[in-house]
Amino acid sequence: MNSSSQHALVDAILEYLVNHPQAADSADGVTRWWLARNGSAPARADVERALAALVERGLLRRVELPDGTVLYCCEASARH
Repeated sequence: MNSSSQHALVDAILEYLVNHPQAADSADGVTRWWLARNGSAPARADVERALAALVERGLLRRVELPDGTVLYCCEASARH
């Protein structure tokens, strides 16, 4: 994935969170429910890289549940 596509993916995730600030989901859920449009979704590996970049920038929080499931949510909503 080139940097332009990665930037667009990051922007799409942030746009979703602006409209759904309490959303929290796994990488699979983000891929399937937040980003899939017209039956096509980005590759999960690309979504995982975008999520990791947002976590690194402090915009998303990565939460690991006791069963090992990893969820991503808006950092601001995770503090409430």
